[in-house]
Amino acid sequence: MEDNKIKIELSDWLYNAGVVGLYNILEHNGDKVQIKDNFLEFEINSLENFEEKYFKYFIEKYEKFTSWYKIISFQNKIEYWEEDGFQNFNEKSLEELNSYIRDVLKKYLKSNSYIAAYDLINNDFDIKLAEKEISTINLKKNQEFQDILNNIKLMIEKIIKIINYFKEDESKKYLAGKNVMYNIIKNGWNGVCFLNARTKEKDMYIDYKKYFVDSTIEYNKVKKDKFKYNCFLCDREMKDLNNDLSFLNATGFDTKRKSSHVWNFTNDVAVCPICKLIYSCVPAGINYVYSKGIFINDNSNIDSLININQKVRDEILKEHETNNSLTYRAMIIALEEEINDKVKYELSDIQLVRYDEEKYRFNILSKKLLEVLRSSRDDLNKLIKTGFNEINTYFNIYEEVLKKIMNGENLFLFIHKLLSLKLSKPVDAHYKMSHLKSMMYINIKFLKGVGFVENIEKDIIDSANKQGYFLRTEYENRNSENKIGGICYRLLNGLKTNNKDMFMDVIMNCYLYIGKTVPKIFIEALKSDENFKTIGYAFVSGLINEKDKNNGGSK
Repeated sequence: MEDNKIKIELSDWLYNAGVVGLYNILEHNGDKVQIKDNFLEFEINSLENFEEKYFKYFIEKYEKFTSWYKIISFQNKIEYWEEDGFQNFNEKSLEELNSYIRDVLKKYLKSNSYIAAYDLINNDFDIKLAEKEISTINLKKNQEFQDILNNIKLMIEKIIKIINYFKEDESKKYLAGKNVMYNIIKNGWNGVCFLNARTKEKDMYIDYKKYFVDSTIEYNKVKKDKFKYNCFLCDREMKDLNNDLSFLNATGFDTKRKSSHVWNFTNDVAVCPICKLIYSCVPAGINYVYSKGIFINDNSNIDSLININQKVRDEILKEHETNNSLTYRAMIIALEEEINDKVKYELSDIQLVRYDEEKYRFNILSKKLLEVLRSSRDDLNKLIKTGFNEINTYFNIYEEVLKKIMNGENLFLFIHKLLSLKLSKPVDAHYKMSHLKSMMYINIKFLKGVGFVENIEKDIIDSANKQGYFLRTEYENRNSENKIGGICYRLLNGLKTNNKDMFMDVIMNCYLYIGKTVPKIFIEALKSDENFKTIGYAFVSGLINEKDKNNGGSK
């Protein structure tokens, strides 16, 4: 490391996430960062006002996901009403206004994080008093809109003053800053600096500067020839072992309280101020949205590492959606682009890190698995808006399918579960049989990709599905559709237990009943367990009549 430059090399996945985050912050603020194969380098003066750059990055990238944005974006609605002199203001409009007052303004203006930020904002406007002066407006019996229109206009004037207060640069700096503190940054680290409940410094910018930035700049200035310790990660000389990793979520630990975690109960797990600063940038490297995060540790070189994670970030932030599948969809798009970028040379296995329910989960995406994901993109996209309810929780099928594929699981049991749910509780099944066919196509590609099967084609799914539909039609023509549910349950039981005899007994009885020959497709089903389940589930999906089910379609 030169006196005026800092050189950062790649290491483990979490450190790499910090490196990507540091690069993102510096790049976003226009600082020059030099990228080599496995390291990046930048001028030490890039750390001047780094605390401002740090928060600016999060605020500007995640702006539309903040409560600050929910508050100021309502101005568009107000301007729409004002354009025609409230001529189109109706009961629905009043409901929208009241919902905004009740669920946005009243909720957030009184939140502890906002109250703590008000004192940091240099503005004469009394925001606490303004919050008390706003309230919902109700249309009473025998009242017309004209009777309450003046009250509505007066209330909107008060709301506009609040919005204007929030739009001030200093208000955005601290109020949106509080949002990203607790919604984004806290996912990566906690318990120190401005995320320490006992911190004495109220201004999070100053707190971050003192805790992370100043020590790094000072470290770069001092002579280190008499330092007797070395950084656990980069091997730089250190004065002491005071900087541990306890502030990192789900990975760090308190060396004083848990000395058994280190060799011979003697702690040597400590980092230099530079590495501590890099770890503080982890939330800018892992892409978070709605308490979930994705990081792709493609560490073949630092350029690839940065590019693929920026693609994930850009896809996530492209649209402001409240969609649980957002992080996974962004990951698939970024991975596909990365595969296309690397067609001229050999693809490497990629480590995928997922942050979910305050835990990190890891997958190694092999070359074959990456190809399965790439070739299944169209079928996966059909599942994005599908899901099901189970024990008062909504699950997104797109997300669940990806989790299983990345964990190396086939989809047979999941398909079985969704078919059973369609029969037993169709109101909780927000998908169609065509979506299950897409899952079966994905499953065939997965089975081929991991080497479980060779000679199995998607045609057998279409053929078996049609035979199920034709059998159902025959039963309906005989006014025996009430028997189909029981038939489906028996077939599913045979599939789940891999009992071919039970399954074929049911099939033969069905075709004896309608007086027709058993289709040849069932000969294919007996050739292997994979064929049996693929054909069996496709047949059952054709047999189920979803027209009569009040399932609401996809969600």
